[in-house]
Amino acid sequence: MRTVGHRPSSDPPDLVEPEPVTTAPRRRGAVMLLGLLAVVVAAVWVSKVTQGSLQKVPGTLRLTGPAKTFALDDVRTGRPVVSLQALRGRPVVLNFFASWCEPCTREMPALQAVAERYRGRVQFVGVTFNDSRDNARKALERAGVTYPAAFDAKSTLVDDYGVRGLPTTFFIGPDGNLLERKDGEFSEVQLRTVVDRLFGSEPAVASR
Repeated sequence: MRTVGHRPSSDPPDLVEPEPVTTAPRRRGAVMLLGLLAVVVAAVWVSKVTQGSLQKVPGTLRLTGPAKTFALDDVRTGRPVVSLQALRGRPVVLNFFASWCEPCTREMPALQAVAERYRGRVQFVGVTFNDSRDNARKALERAGVTYPAAFDAKSTLVDDYGVRGLPTTFFIGPDGNLLERKDGEFSEVQLRTVVDRLFGSEPAVASR
């Protein structure tokens, strides 16, 4: 009995060798270029993130509006009245402190160092809170602070400025408007970073 269909061939079918899979030179070049671009982009991104982290100071907040003016006696008797209005036309760094506040007294040397660096261009001013005049004076003397420090006997300025804790530092522009605040302790590097950003990095030439 005969089966209908193709006749079987006595010769085995020819075997076709598969072509080797290769990456065309142009394709390899494109892949290498994309990889190089990815490395460059990643490096730029890391650089920007690093620079941003160096510039960012934790706890600083932007502010708007005029700073509350005041005229109070200096903590140290015999010194001129501390008047914010009289400082109009010059940038001011206003620091609320107390002798019983450990972070306040700990950051005083940093405040003094930066105040000396920018003497004649940026004015630093301290304001007491809930403190005796004698204790505040001793704290300033121990830290070697020479910039003006107002004695707020009734501690009313903390309400005017919305101070929630100590230390708190405000940055005021030459026009008398608030620029930023920092809740908490400053290091010298952090303080210089903010002053440089807000008021410029070139220190004033010390007056003779």
